[in-house]
Amino acid sequence: WINSSNHPFLNRTVQGLYTPGSIMKIFIAMGVLEENIIDPSKQILSTGSIVIPNPFFPDKPSTFLDWKAHGLVDLRRAIAVSSNVYFYEVTGGYKDQKGIGIDNIYKYTSLFGFGTTTGIGFPGEKLGTIPNPEWKKENFKGEDWRVGDTYNTSIGQYGYQVTPIQVVSAVSALANGGKLLTPTFILGEQAKIRGQINLKATDFQIVKEGMRQGVTEGTSAPLNFPFVKIASKTGTAQINILKDEVNSWVVGFWPYDNPKYAYAVVMERGSKGNQFSATLVMREFIDWVHIYVPEYLE
Repeated sequence: WINSSNHPFLNRTVQGLYTPGSIMKIFIAMGVLEENIIDPSKQILSTGSIVIPNPFFPDKPSTFLDWKAHGLVDLRRAIAVSSNVYFYEVTGGYKDQKGIGIDNIYKYTSLFGFGTTTGIGFPGEKLGTIPNPEWKKENFKGEDWRVGDTYNTSIGQYGYQVTPIQVVSAVSALANGGKLLTPTFILGEQAKIRGQINLKATDFQIVKEGMRQGVTEGTSAPLNFPFVKIASKTGTAQINILKDEVNSWVVGFWPYDNPKYAYAVVMERGSKGNQFSATLVMREFIDWVHIYVPEYLE
């Protein structure tokens, strides 16, 4: 067991490091709003990809893919349908659309507790990684940061690594309006506030509306229940050199109008062709709660 490649003794909640994928879009969206880089109602056209010149091989431009052509999307819908093209453009910039840049991606995801520990008190809690120019120079023999790196970081890929406890703590801060909590597993002990994220209340509301829209008409549709309003964001992170496996994520909170519970589910190292996602796991969980402990949905 100690030598098993499945690492059965690894405390994945605090020590498991995972590529997060598109769940990071909700935190990056907070930076986009705070920096006033785009009106949240302005639409960007996703035809399925964007193409930028390659300074090294002019005859081979670089293509950055969306997972599908979404058409025109504003910020709320970009969260709901998880449009890569939208987040490429508002972070790295594209044509006449300015982006917030990698420094602001780092700044705003750090505000939500990524790249540091939650202080939960379990031994060995990992810091995780937020990719940035300094990190790239250290890990890629001094290479410069390029706009494509910003694009990939904007969708939670590249060098991102997060722990599940970081994620659920960050989601709870988004749901509660900016209180960053130190989680606890001790019965009867209250989570302590370890920081206050001082961003505009309207920013929090817009992102939460996008997460709710993700349930009613987006990638989190399996969580559209008649008995509880859930807000949610999905993520599918490609891993390995061949990109043949994925981490499937779903994060969010409920009840939407009066948040009490935040959640994060990750299914690690699944086949990219597997149709059973973390969202379906969460659906089964909520179905179970509805039957056996419905008071938790109130």
